[in-house]
Amino acid sequence: MFAKVFGQIFDSSIAEDYNCRRMFMDLLVLADQTGAVDMTHEAISRRTNVPIEEVRKYIFELCQPDKTSRSKLEDGKRLIQLDGNREWGWLIVNYSHYRKIKDEEARRAYFRDTQRKYRASQKKKKKSTEVHTEAEAEEDSSQTLLNGVKLLSLTVTSKFNEWMELRRSMGKPPKNWNRMFAEQAKWLSKYTQTTQLDILSASMRNNWQGLFETKNGERKPDKEVTKPNPDGWADWLTKHYPLAKQKNFWKAPQSVQEEFRQK
Repeated sequence: MFAKVFGQIFDSSIAEDYNCRRMFMDLLVLADQTGAVDMTHEAISRRTNVPIEEVRKYIFELCQPDKTSRSKLEDGKRLIQLDGNREWGWLIVNYSHYRKIKDEEARRAYFRDTQRKYRASQKKKKKSTEVHTEAEAEEDSSQTLLNGVKLLSLTVTSKFNEWMELRRSMGKPPKNWNRMFAEQAKWLSKYTQTTQLDILSASMRNNWQGLFETKNGERKPDKEVTKPNPDGWADWLTKHYPLAKQKNFWKAPQSVQEEFRQK
C-alpha cells in the first residue's frame, strides 16, 4: 500500500541522498495517523536499526528548508518539531497527502480482492458463458457498486463486504445484486460510522435480508455552506503554488492565507 507513496519520494529532491530518503521513508512508517513521530533519536535508531549518528544527521537535514521541494508548506521542510522545548518528536509536514494516497490504494485493493474472489466462485457454478450484452450490464453495475462503496470509510467497507457475502448466501436474489448493494451503501452513507456498523451488525446477527434503521440511528449533520474564495485567490494560487491540490482558501494552511492577504 506504500508503493505509490514511495514512488513519489523517489522523484523528490531528497532522493539525491539515498540515506536521507531511506530515513524519511522509515519515519513515514513510524508516524501515527496524524503524522506525528513522537519518539527520541535513540528510539528511532533502535526501531530502524540505523546508527544513532545517522538518525540525528538526517532528521536535522529533513528539518531544513528546501527551495527545490514541490511543496511550499513550511518552506519545503519535511519535518517540524512537535514541541520547541524538547529536542525530540517531529511532525511530517505533508503527511496528510501521503496518507490519502495510501488509504485510497488500500480501499481499492481490498474491494478488488473481494470482488475477484466472488467472481471466481461464481464462475465454477456457471455452465454457460454470458452473452456480450450481459457482460456489459455486469460491468456497469460493478462500477455502480464501486461508486457506492466509495462513500463508506475503510472500516465500514470491510463490514459491508461481509454483509454482501452473507446476503448472497441467503438466496432470493434481486434483479441485480450490485445495484441493490450500491443503493444500500448510498443509504448507509447518510449515517455516522458508528450507526453504519450497528445497522450492518444487526442485519447480519438476525439474518435479515435487508438493512434497517436502528432505534437510535444517528445521521450525519448537514454539510456546512462553503464560504466563497476571496477575489483574486484562484489566480494568485495558480501563480505561486501551481501544484497545490487544495483550491479552497478557507481550507488552505494558515501561513498560505496570511501570505495571500499580504500580497
